[in-house]
Amino acid sequence: MAVISLSLLSPPSTHSCFYTRINFRSHNSNNNFLSIHSPSPFPSTFSNSNSKVSSRTKRFHTVFAASSDYYSTLGVPKSATAKEIKAAYRRLARQYHPDVNKEPGATEKFKEISAAYEVLSDDKKRALYDQYGEAGVKSAVGGGSSAYTTNPFDLFETFFGPNMGGFAGMDPTGFGTRRRSTVTKGEDIRYDFSLEFSEAIFGTEKEFELFHLETCEVCTGTGAKLGSKMRVCSTCGGRGQVMRTEQTPFGLFSQVSVCPSCGGDGEVISEYCRKCSGEGRIRVKKSMKVKVPPGVSSGSILRVAGEGDAGPRGGPPGDLYVYLDVQEIPGIQRDDINLRSTISVSYLDAILGSVVKVKTVEGTSELQIPSGTQPGDILVLARKGVPKLNKPSIRGDHLFTVKVTIPKRISSKEREVLEELASLGDTSSHSRSRPRTQSSTGSKEGPAAQRAESPIATVTEKPEKSEDQDDLWNKLKNAAGSVANGALKWFKDNL
Repeated sequence: MAVISLSLLSPPSTHSCFYTRINFRSHNSNNNFLSIHSPSPFPSTFSNSNSKVSSRTKRFHTVFAASSDYYSTLGVPKSATAKEIKAAYRRLARQYHPDVNKEPGATEKFKEISAAYEVLSDDKKRALYDQYGEAGVKSAVGGGSSAYTTNPFDLFETFFGPNMGGFAGMDPTGFGTRRRSTVTKGEDIRYDFSLEFSEAIFGTEKEFELFHLETCEVCTGTGAKLGSKMRVCSTCGGRGQVMRTEQTPFGLFSQVSVCPSCGGDGEVISEYCRKCSGEGRIRVKKSMKVKVPPGVSSGSILRVAGEGDAGPRGGPPGDLYVYLDVQEIPGIQRDDINLRSTISVSYLDAILGSVVKVKTVEGTSELQIPSGTQPGDILVLARKGVPKLNKPSIRGDHLFTVKVTIPKRISSKEREVLEELASLGDTSSHSRSRPRTQSSTGSKEGPAAQRAESPIATVTEKPEKSEDQDDLWNKLKNAAGSVANGALKWFKDNL
């Protein structure tokens, strides 16, 4: 303990003269304060008159906080080497760490130890401290209110690793960082291939080859040689993150980022695996077999789980995504689960009806053309379309749009037939069955005339017996006549 005496003389005064003595007493390093003691010569009362001055005096006691001594905090002399300072920090940090020492004030003591070590372990900061004290260190880092800029718990992990020196516990201040502990999944792979139209309709199984990354079997994904050990990253001290501090006009700016040396793992490989060169993964060629369900279309995506690239450091693999492209075929267009086609029939087949062969996804099939089919009519082949995806029991239809073809040139004989049909259609539309002109009782002619007309009577009687057949024949002639008239008119206008 040191006592410093300082005498202060006040300027002369007409009222009185004082003599003040102030004693400065500096206490030990464990109690960092400075006390000033002084007897007070001032009287308790003053009077303008010539009253007596009270002899009773007062004493005042003022305490000022003093700057901490970093050397005393670590318990080392000013001539201590860097090795001695480091050893002192190791010992005191373990002793006063909040997870070990639960006494009141242990956390503040731990922070003071960290602040002292941060300054004394840096040659530039130590030189400033030795020359200007703590004020010089603060001015060098921007005049912050704190004596240190590094998280004391991060500094502790630099020495003792992420396991906190052998004892568990979280950072009580809430601003510490830890190494990356999450497992990273491997990358996904895309593969494209084409399907034939029938394969997309009925489904198939495709086999192909691709290259992807697999976990190294020798090092099991660690990237280290078998039997070798991982070492703590010297750049980040095992935290997996680094903090960069810069002085800006607005103050001190700190930025935390992933460690560039270890990639956030906190550990680095001391000896690499020879097979994978430390990557932990190797690229191999693999044969794949994918089952394509029926009903897929262009743009459909098949996902094969676990067939992507293996994850780094033994992480799970990604997925394989197969993109499908369906080849089109001429004559058949897809409309969701239905198929559409266009067929051409002659005007005679459209009038009389017919059976034609058409192309479907199952091969050649027969399609019934009913009589009287008009251009643009749609004929359906049921359940000849596309199965519904993931519901193959539901299947669409094949729809055929009819196109009636009319010949551009005809022979003279065909023209005569068409003209005859046209005239027959015109007359049949207005004709009636011929009635009998005479009855057998009211005839004034001779028997010869009656015999001559009897065949006519026989002809006219026959339609009366088959009236339904005659009506059907008349309808057919009318239809043929109308078509023939239209065709003949077209020929006259264009030929």
